[in-house]
Amino acid sequence: MKIKRYITESDVFDVNDKKNLQDVLETHIMDPKNPYKIYDLARVYDKMENGAMGVSLYLKAADISTDPDLQYKSLIGIARCYDRQRDRNFTTEGALIDAAGLLPERPEAHYLLCALYEKMKKWKNCFLHANLGLNIEDLTPNEELGFPGKIDLEYYHALAKWSITAQQDGKQLFFNLKHKRNLPERIREKVQAALDWNFYPDIIPYECSDLERFKFPFDGIERIKKNHSKHFQDMFVLSAYKGKRNGSYLEIGSGDPHIHNNTALLEEEYGWKGISIDNSESLCYEFRQARTNTVICADATQIDYEDLFYKHCMDPVIDYLQIDCDELSISVLERMPLDKVKFGVITFEHDSYRLSTPKKFAAKKILEKHGYVCAVPNVGFHADGYPYEDWYYHPDVVDIPKEMLTTKDTNFVFDYFMNPLITKKD
Repeated sequence: MKIKRYITESDVFDVNDKKNLQDVLETHIMDPKNPYKIYDLARVYDKMENGAMGVSLYLKAADISTDPDLQYKSLIGIARCYDRQRDRNFTTEGALIDAAGLLPERPEAHYLLCALYEKMKKWKNCFLHANLGLNIEDLTPNEELGFPGKIDLEYYHALAKWSITAQQDGKQLFFNLKHKRNLPERIREKVQAALDWNFYPDIIPYECSDLERFKFPFDGIERIKKNHSKHFQDMFVLSAYKGKRNGSYLEIGSGDPHIHNNTALLEEEYGWKGISIDNSESLCYEFRQARTNTVICADATQIDYEDLFYKHCMDPVIDYLQIDCDELSISVLERMPLDKVKFGVITFEHDSYRLSTPKKFAAKKILEKHGYVCAVPNVGFHADGYPYEDWYYHPDVVDIPKEMLTTKDTNFVFDYFMNPLITKKD
């Protein structure tokens, strides 16, 4: 009798070939109490989608065997048979939980529970088993038990985290999957859909794991575990100056002393000195408690900057200027005595993605008149753009590496700093 083929080329058994039903039945009949041969027969019925026979034989194999591995595989087989039926989620769940409890150091049951909990929308359970799975040392894919590999557990970890909290940490996990991991197509499409729905995280940090891909390494970068800037501004300054120590800065719109801050890394790791300005009394208070350098609480659009430089004995050449004042950035720039002081690097916020481009081009006209060159135009925080800053330098002050200059109209910040991953086929 010719038996219909129900399985794919990647499956362990081939019903039409060596392990056809008749052969396995004959082997079982000759040794009916052998749990391994019972399991083989259960697998054939399972793949023929004969769930009743599959479950019965898996139960028998697990019952008479003393081998935990065979019991574990049988429990997963039971779960697989029930999962093909409608409204048997709790029975499926019970079999997989038994498997995970039997051999918690194996990842397959944890992964299958994640897939089941995704279907059931039980996100805390999904998050628990994704974490349990990721803490397992051996995450070798297993086709027989339906475990595709570590990256799938990482996807469920991100999905569950976002579904539970709807916070930035969930977005960050999806971002890391998309931009820091080689993804098979089955995961790539799901991760992209999640980012399209949830948008990118507010912060795109540099992490020490990015070092090998970082395009513009500088002196001491190997000691940096994580930066503070929202989108690599501090890493841009250090790259432009090749890791210069004891530099100087003027930071306008400093905000928090560390979170999203562009000068904390410069001060604390590279010994830079400077003045920070913000109009929030509470943030300035926190700044004074956390940082050593000067902070001034004032309206940046009303400061006499020439007088400020004089009173604080600042040199006529300052290494870095940050202007981060949203729609008021252009008003601050217009007050800057650019004919009397030069800045090596300027990061200028124009928010053209939401304010259109007039302020951006007004700043460009002012800066180019005073000899500044736009090294990176339209720095964006999303792969699809969303430009909000321009990064300038003055060639009289800093000899910026030529590879840092770009003529691209819009520059997604992560792609600007990182060499691309080598794409692997699924």
